[in-house]
Order: sequence, then structure tokens, then C-alpha cells
Amino acid sequence: MNIFEDLYFNDEKPSVLTIHNNDRINVIAIGLKKGQVLKKHVTPFPALLVVLKGLISFDMEGVQTEIPLSGTFDIPANVPHEVTAMEESIFMVTKEKS
Repeated sequence: MNIFEDLYFNDEKPSVLTIHNNDRINVIAIGLKKGQVLKKHVTPFPALLVVLKGLISFDMEGVQTEIPLSGTFDIPANVPHEVTAMEESIFMVTKEKS
């Protein structure tokens, strides 16, 4: 699998590519076109976000954090958050299912 070749950007919604999923871990890649928003949501498990391409703005509890190419961010469980692409972006999210 090649994330950059297998993830297709969608004009209407975030693009999601499952990289790995089993009973212990879930790894996905998400693609957003410039200006697209991954609407506010929560994850039941802590997650690690890694930006593979572009620049995103991560909004959590009213605090916006810009995460650049190769930047990482620890996402806590059960905290609402939203992601906006400042430019065309791909980021990977890894969640360990506890």
C-alpha cells in the first residue's frame, strides 16, 4: 500500500484510507483538500496524529494548534476536536484499542 497513491481526495468530504485495523490497533490516513474540515468529533481511545503532507489546524477546547508536515499531536480520549486543512493535507491517526 502507498498512502499517497491509494488515498483519493474527495471534493465533498474528508477522504479516509484504512491502513491497519485489528482488535488492538486502528491506523487510518485522512486526506483533506485546502479548507476542508473534519467536523467536531471524539475518539473513545487516545490517538496519535502525524501529518504526512500539508498543514492542518487542530481545534480542541477552543485552542487552535497548527501542525505542519511531519508534526505530531497526541489526541486525548473523549475530548471533542476538529481539524481544518490549511493546505491540501494528509495525516495519519493511530489508535490503540484498550
